Amino acid sequence: MKTLTRQSRKVIVHRRSGVSSLDYMLVLGIILPLAAFVIPNGKRMIQLVYEMITVLISWPFM
Repeated sequence: MKTLTRQSRKVIVHRRSGVSSLDYMLVLGIILPLAAFVIPNGKRMIQLVYEMITVLISWPFM
């Protein structure tokens, strides 16, 4: 089994630099605003989905 040299380790580390900052930006820019919208409106959204499913199931029998 061939071991990695110092130079090849640096190349691997250099290629992966900046990936964690993209993860932080994803969390801060997309997930947190989405959660801030969904949490207060969650009950209403669940109620609307329930009404839609009820209508889809019951309309052939009306």
